[in-house]
Amino acid sequence: MIYFQDAKAHFPSDKPFFIMKHERGTPLHFHNAVEFMFILSGELSVSLNGKSFLARKGDLVTVNSEVVHSATPTSDISYYILIAHDEFFKANGLYLSGTQFSPLIRSEEIQKIFGDIILEYEKSDGFSPVAITALCLSLFVTLNRHHAEKTGSENDFGDKQIETVKLALDYLKNNFNRKLTVDELSSVLNFSKSHLSHVFKKVTGHSIISYVNLLKCQNAKTLILNGATIKKASDECGFKDVSYFTRTYKKTMGSLPSEILK
Repeated sequence: MIYFQDAKAHFPSDKPFFIMKHERGTPLHFHNAVEFMFILSGELSVSLNGKSFLARKGDLVTVNSEVVHSATPTSDISYYILIAHDEFFKANGLYLSGTQFSPLIRSEEIQKIFGDIILEYEKSDGFSPVAITALCLSLFVTLNRHHAEKTGSENDFGDKQIETVKLALDYLKNNFNRKLTVDELSSVLNFSKSHLSHVFKKVTGHSIISYVNLLKCQNAKTLILNGATIKKASDECGFKDVSYFTRTYKKTMGSLPSEILK
């Protein structure tokens, strides 16, 4: 799902991190927490505030807080996502004002730290949460020492443009499952249609309509993977009929809905 994620939704009160293994892409979203993607195999096309690059095996992708981002596999992919709570690291002096971390890091030291995080995650004994927390602190120390940049270096767009896109993403997330037009979105956000369309395409790389279709298809895929029929997924995601859903899904996702479970 594409939306603003509140960090509080991810973190139990006793853990400053959220970690999981992932084998699919993630659509456009943003949140108030730092996110890391460590690539185990394959290639991942990553977009950060509209700027794209390829990440490969052994790379660490760093998504700074509040950055609009997405990840799209260009081959079979396996990677870990680690989302780290801002407040924990700020409290320990490790999330410094006026700095941000490099978006793509290729470092043996970082690979070793993240590899140890994965080992502790997979071990999952009573000491693993404490061990992962200690390793996360080590990760942030290393990032601050060797991979910190001045704020703004990864953002080629003005803050107002980014905020405009965030408002659009939030509205689309809440209304994608019905008929939605660019006229409606521009009216709600109080921007001209041409300005909103231009800024949205510039930052995200998608037109508003193609993005809405992507959002519908991503959510339909999730529903089908969770047991919904193709018709039910089509209906719940706001397609007018199954044949239109099938055509749109094929064009957007590169395969047929019937192939999802394969």
